[in-house]
Amino acid sequence: MTTEEPLQWTIHLARRRPARTAVALGFILAAAVCAGWAFRSPVLGLLAAFLLTAAIADYLFPVRYRLGEDGLEARGFLLRRRMTWSQVRRVTRDHLGVKLSPLPRPSRLEAYRGIYLWFAGNEDRVMATIAHHRASEAAGGDDRQPIQRTPGAS
Repeated sequence: MTTEEPLQWTIHLARRRPARTAVALGFILAAAVCAGWAFRSPVLGLLAAFLLTAAIADYLFPVRYRLGEDGLEARGFLLRRRMTWSQVRRVTRDHLGVKLSPLPRPSRLEAYRGIYLWFAGNEDRVMATIAHHRASEAAGGDDRQPIQRTPGAS
């Protein structure tokens, strides 16, 4: 029995859109200065900058993805998400990436559950790897949903 080499890639969304990144960083700086000035506390200004940076860390810093035999993971600055293939109940693809969710149906919890994999010119390999692992996990039968496409997905 041979084990496949895991599919790995890194994406840095901030580099893809430098103008949008400059606006985001400008907003964070302005908010930090305003918070520090309004509360007359440089510590609160720094706290505001940290919290706003943490809120968009997936955008500002590189994210590394790994899809292997044991599951999938996303790792970045302040980000560590991991799922096993048996936890994936629903896959939804759009034109930018694919969401792997442990929820069998769409829910308000969707934003806080699962892992969104951004494509990096590797759509075919990512989707083939997901299909391969879901097929081998589903051999015993379960409640997994077929891969769905959101409107406008290619």
